[in-house]
Parts: sequence; structure tokens; C-alpha cells
Amino acid sequence: MNPFQHHNSPIAAPGRFREMYERDRVSVFRYIYGLTGGPQAEVEDLTAETFLRAWKARHRFEGKADSVVGWLIRIAKRLVIDDYRRALQATRKLVTETQAESTPEQIAIADEQREFLFTLLADLPDEQREIITLRYLLGWRVNDIAEHVDMTENNVSVTIHRTLSKLRERWAQADAESLTMVFAQEEKIS
Repeated sequence: MNPFQHHNSPIAAPGRFREMYERDRVSVFRYIYGLTGGPQAEVEDLTAETFLRAWKARHRFEGKADSVVGWLIRIAKRLVIDDYRRALQATRKLVTETQAESTPEQIAIADEQREFLFTLLADLPDEQREIITLRYLLGWRVNDIAEHVDMTENNVSVTIHRTLSKLRERWAQADAESLTMVFAQEEKIS
């Protein structure tokens, strides 16, 4: 028996693999971006590497075509972990396309807020960061997340709620601290 024919993988044929790639590449990119915070070029590289590894292992994929995205996410997660180990000092700058009507100040504020949000996400424990990424960057339903991370739907919902509360609290605290700094600077000027 030919080792490349040992399973009836729904993505083994090049055409099927291409369809899967077109359908799932944005989700894989968003997942990796949610875990790493960028930069975009590195996220694109990790996304490409995810699909390269999937291509090489496509004959071994067991499951239905609609479950392939979970398999891709597991490949991507391993790549991200490997990448973190190689580069502990990764930059977290999102390459943005800015609108023509945005002022330099608006762009700077948006970049600063985005950077801070990814800093907050990076400070989360791995499991919480993954759940938030799957829910809000990939738009997964709670039941799909629960199955993927091997938790009950209730535990996933509670984790999402508590994590969002923690993120809101940290965001508000940072806003209050920056406001205090602005007032302190104003007093020095006056």
C-alpha cells in the first residue's frame, strides 16, 4: 500500500487542499496574529509555514473537511510556540493602512492603543489568550472553542467573561494613569 494513499483524507488532492487554503487562510492568519500581535510580515511567514506543514502532512489528516481548521490551528499554535522560543524579544507593531483623513495624532493614538491592547493580550496566560483570540479574532462559537481546547462550554464562557473583565480593568487603569500624567504635565507648565 502506498503511504500517501493510506487514508481518504478530504484534503489530500491538490484541488481540495487549494479550496481548504482559500477558505481557511484568513482564519489561520488571524489566529497567529492574535497570539503574537505581529508584526504582519512575521505573521504572514508563520501562516505560510502552517500551510506548508499542512501540505506535507495532508495525507495523514483524519477527519471531515469542516474540522480541518482545528487541525490547522494546532499546527499554527506549535509554530507560534517554536517562534516564541526562538525570538523572545519579538516586536508587536501592527502594520496598518491608515485612512487619508487621519491626522498624525490620531494615527499615533490608534497605534499606541493597539500596541497596548496586544501588550495586555500578551500578558494573559496562554489558555486565556488562545480563547480570546479564537472568539474575537476568528469569530468561533463557544461550543467550537470548547471542543478545540477540551473544556466545557460553560468553562469557556466563564473564561471569556473573566478575561474580558480583567482586560477592561487593566485598560481603564492605564487610561487613568495616562490622564494623571497629563494633569501632572499641565501643572508643571502652569
